[in-house]
Amino acid sequence: MGARKKRKPLVALVLSFLTPGLGQFYNGQIKRAAILYLGGLSLLTLLILSGSFSTFWGMLFSLVVGIGFLLFVIIDAPCNAARIKEIHLRSYNRWYIYPIIVLVNLFVINPAISSILPFKAYKIPAGSMEPTLLVGDHFVADKTIYGAKKPVRNDIVVFRYPEDRSKDFIKRIIGTPGDKIQIQDQQIFINEQLYDDKYGYYDEKVRNPNRSFGPVVVPKDHYFVLGDNRDHSLDSKFFGFVPFSDLKGRALYIYWAKDKGRIGKYLN
Repeated sequence: MGARKKRKPLVALVLSFLTPGLGQFYNGQIKRAAILYLGGLSLLTLLILSGSFSTFWGMLFSLVVGIGFLLFVIIDAPCNAARIKEIHLRSYNRWYIYPIIVLVNLFVINPAISSILPFKAYKIPAGSMEPTLLVGDHFVADKTIYGAKKPVRNDIVVFRYPEDRSKDFIKRIIGTPGDKIQIQDQQIFINEQLYDDKYGYYDEKVRNPNRSFGPVVVPKDHYFVLGDNRDHSLDSKFFGFVPFSDLKGRALYIYWAKDKGRIGKYLN
């Protein structure tokens, strides 16, 4: 049996904030720590499987539930530290064990969980999708939707930028495999039929020589994409078609924006 040592509520609070359950671990409550940590993962899994993140209000509900659970775990640790006061030190109650657990959770477990989540949050850095998406808009994309179905025209998609695969781009699908695409001034023709371009914005102050393009035929398993801000977009007119394998998801809704009236807007 190890020596007895006091538990400090402030230390338990900080540790529990850094990694859920670590404050309870510090208190010597190993089972409680495991239950709370695994309980958090189970709650996250349940919320994901319920499909709640596919809608803005579902996402908001999930955040409230998740934050509520996290606050309980964080507050529980210092409360128990004050009640327990002191414990018999064990082999795992070494000071260096706590930063190791924090680092493993931060750089191994959290990235692993993030990689398998079906949804991902993004921030718009440029104006190529205006007025649909503005600079500074934060939106959620569904990473798994194209495992169940193929992309369709007008989907707003996130994909790997063909000329720098470390970057993600967001554009709107205009042409699908087999489509013949031609652009004449401000008119888009798909299979020689005029496309109802209700999302395109043209800057009348700009004399853009790139308003005409094609005709081209979209290859199999590829897509022709354009930014809604037609005169200020680096898109398929410049870097070519986007292969299906490079699509990373479809944009769903804006969850945060400088203009608070845009929060909750669904993207279509």
